[in-house]
Amino acid sequence: MWTRRLCREVVLCHLTRSTQLHRHVSRWVQLSTVRAASTTHSTGVLASLQVIQGDHIHIRNVGHVEQVLGNMAAGGREKLQVISDFDHTLSRSTLNGVRLPMTHDLVKDSRFISESNQKKTCEIWQYYYPREISTMLPLQEKILLMVEFWNKIHDIFLASDLSRQAVRAIVWESDTRLRDACDVFMSMLHKNDVPLLVFSAGLGDVIHKMFEKHGLTFPNCHVVSNFMTFDDAGKVVGFSDPLIHICNKNRSVLPDDTDFSKEQQRTNVILLGDSLNDLQMADGVPDMDQILTIGYLNRHLERLQDFTEAFDIVLVQDETMDVANTILGKIVGSDV
Repeated sequence: MWTRRLCREVVLCHLTRSTQLHRHVSRWVQLSTVRAASTTHSTGVLASLQVIQGDHIHIRNVGHVEQVLGNMAAGGREKLQVISDFDHTLSRSTLNGVRLPMTHDLVKDSRFISESNQKKTCEIWQYYYPREISTMLPLQEKILLMVEFWNKIHDIFLASDLSRQAVRAIVWESDTRLRDACDVFMSMLHKNDVPLLVFSAGLGDVIHKMFEKHGLTFPNCHVVSNFMTFDDAGKVVGFSDPLIHICNKNRSVLPDDTDFSKEQQRTNVILLGDSLNDLQMADGVPDMDQILTIGYLNRHLERLQDFTEAFDIVLVQDETMDVANTILGKIVGSDV
């Protein structure tokens, strides 16, 4: 029997649930302690991972996490696949206290978008973004709003002077960073031939260039996102279909010709995201045996209880991949 106290922070949270991912706020509750449940099947895995401690790390049920990690470690690299969001999950959320841009932000705020179009995108963003992160909107209503949101932004991009060369310049000129030790994370996955599926409602071309910029272009990494289409001159003339937004990030939007035959045998999944909606990214994984979910709570700390109820491990304002790297190293047998 193994238990431990994992949280000492006092956080004011809204509590009550309307659906699994969309919860209404009805009253303030004080979250003073998150206690982990014990298990009679303790593997001691967490105890051996010294990084799994600290006030910024929240685990609601240590017993469950230990059991999952023990089973994953037994399965090893051959049974493992990783599914991750990109914006503010693999990429940093902040740097020196300043919020860093997401992939759409990089393009809309770039020198390739006119001042008038930047003003339009700002107005669109101010209207739709609060609705994107809202926990109070019914799912079907949010889906319609998200389709409107991205189509309006993409239409402005199509009306602008964007090209392959422009996208590369935008990324190379930006200060956007990957999370600390993300290079270790992706290199370890590559070295151990573990598939990485990056599922993003952002811009796939920007993600590819981000990986290229940091020397992290690996054959085991597959990006599913919104990709630009280009004419023979390299000008942006459209976007891939279907549109991917925060509410449909699951295997239903994978292209018909996507070959995931290798992943069919990999029934253990590590999932990383910074939104409750990211939990759906593993929907449709065939014959899934074990899943470990890691949630990055970058902002809106009043949602801590929602996150701890939904994710196995919650990392509060942690701009590193340290926890994921330590867990991954344990499973594949590598030293971090």
